[in-house]
Amino acid sequence: MARPVGISTIAYNNVVWGDDFAERTRDEMAKYLEMAAQAKPDLVLFPECCTTIGVPSEPAKGRERYETWAETVPGPTTDRMAELADKYNMYVVVPLVERDGDRLYNTAAFIDRNGRIIGKYHKYQPTIGEMEDGIIPGTDAEAFDTDFGKVGAAICFDIKYVEVGQRLAANRARLVCFASAFVAGQRLLHWARDFGFYILSSCTRRSYIVDMAGTRFLAETGFQIDEVASGVVPPIASAVVNMDREFFHLDYNQERLKECVAKYGAGVEWEICRPEAHFTLASNMDDRTIEDLIEEFEFELYRDYFARARTYRVDTLSRAER
Repeated sequence: MARPVGISTIAYNNVVWGDDFAERTRDEMAKYLEMAAQAKPDLVLFPECCTTIGVPSEPAKGRERYETWAETVPGPTTDRMAELADKYNMYVVVPLVERDGDRLYNTAAFIDRNGRIIGKYHKYQPTIGEMEDGIIPGTDAEAFDTDFGKVGAAICFDIKYVEVGQRLAANRARLVCFASAFVAGQRLLHWARDFGFYILSSCTRRSYIVDMAGTRFLAETGFQIDEVASGVVPPIASAVVNMDREFFHLDYNQERLKECVAKYGAGVEWEICRPEAHFTLASNMDDRTIEDLIEEFEFELYRDYFARARTYRVDTLSRAER
């Protein structure tokens, strides 16, 4: 059935440095989160390390700088955002430098509608500089269960690494929250196209919402936009996406798609992408989910098709060597 979900990005740009920086940062984050809440979003995302944007590189450097500003999760910032998540019945993703025992992580903390921490994503591929300064890499790109589907995360440099997108797809993320210090641009479209999930990005300079087929940006904001930089509009962008949608390759699925459309007509919604040879399919019906359609017509998901092809390759080589 149609599952409309409101998602919002905040291209947060931190307050001026000063003695009470940490508390004023939380006040600013809360202010923008209250503004975003007016659109009644289901999920809101902040940029990478949003609690330390604007912290000067001097006098603390390297690991000392991370250790100075790292927080536990839960901790003061996630607690403050959790209050608003509960108040406005929304998920909030808070990226920050996390201290967990004697380890430091570049983390995206997932807070649910009741203000509870439901998951933490640790940046899978930190930069060399981050690792030199003590940031420990994550070991997987999990997808966390929400009441509208599985949601995963990636952080900044992650997007340069195909294995991160592959793990998110393998873990069946239907939406990926990309928190970053750099814009990423066309790579966001490439990831959506190659792995088949919506992307909600958050970067101070430019943030985007990307459709599942990787064909377009659904919304954008950021301080590279004149009206945002001049204060005419806030650094917030929102869109409503149908989470009852999945991603398929055309191979082996064309006849199935034909039968599905013949039976349900406008009850389903599709987008065929050529020359890429893939498509998305969504249910708009009250009594049929995309999972129901996959089962009924035996559609093969994009990620499953490629996994099958990889396995078949190995088997073929094995037979050839006998």
